[in-house]
Amino acid sequence: MSQDVFLVVALAVLIAMMFMSSRKRKKQASDLLASIKVGSSVVLHSGITGTIVSVEGDRAVLETTPGTKIAFLKGAIRSVDAAAKSVAKTSTAKTPAAKPATKSVAKPAAKKPAAKKPAAK
Repeated sequence: MSQDVFLVVALAVLIAMMFMSSRKRKKQASDLLASIKVGSSVVLHSGITGTIVSVEGDRAVLETTPGTKIAFLKGAIRSVDAAAKSVAKTSTAKTPAAKPATKSVAKPAAKKPAAKKPAAK
């Protein structure tokens, strides 16, 4: 009898954990879709990266390279990086003049191991 109770309790715990995990995943997905804004840098599930140009309902337009625009469903977005555009602007604005190239010194080649002597008979 106690084994049956333990089995029922264990099954109830597993079902509760699956339910909580599903709710957490749905909340993360809705937060991701809510964070999509014009100018955000995104990565699609297919691996395409670019910047959001416009958002209308459940669709968005992505500019991958200057002049190349792709329309897609917002559900296809894997990750959003809203700070990427602002970081890119600040890093390009503060780029110093080109530094002269320094010649790197090559490391000496590793020594070859000594040849093994044949075994004595």
